[in-house]
Amino acid sequence: MSKPKNKVPLKTKLIVILLPMGIGLVSAMFVKYKVLLPVAVPNSYMEPTLKKGDTAYFNRFYRKSQLGIGDVVIATSPLDPNATIIARIIGKPGDSISIQKRLVFRNGTILDPTIFPEPNTQLISLIPAGKTEHDDMNPVTVPEKHFFLLTDNRELGVDSRTLGTIQESQIIAVMW
Repeated sequence: MSKPKNKVPLKTKLIVILLPMGIGLVSAMFVKYKVLLPVAVPNSYMEPTLKKGDTAYFNRFYRKSQLGIGDVVIATSPLDPNATIIARIIGKPGDSISIQKRLVFRNGTILDPTIFPEPNTQLISLIPAGKTEHDDMNPVTVPEKHFFLLTDNRELGVDSRTLGTIQESQIIAVMW
């Protein structure tokens, strides 16, 4: 007596193999083109966190309510809707931001320099020695639905000190 063979039809085998592959491919394409935003860092404004030429990955699906102090974001420039900036959130709606002798204050408290790094400006030959225009800034209160963004490389970076606060709607994605 021979055992009966459970022969699985070819159509079933193909479905079992190809369906998960197709779902995986569609999922990967969705993540790549709709969720993840790879950005080639075009300048040294975020050094030492992001170096020129690095690829940073940003998440387009984020909750605006979850944006926090210290998050690195990519935002549309208020001066040019075709340009973007990469910077760190240091002020949320209602916060008072000021800079005194290169020290950044949020609501009267100095920001921890280990969390908000600044590059070694001695390595930047373009920066003249001594006081610069960004060493001090009078207090700014962040309006509702706005954020105050600051680049890590404060000598070279373009951020809320020159652009003003950034509207919530101008934030495109948050770095993963």
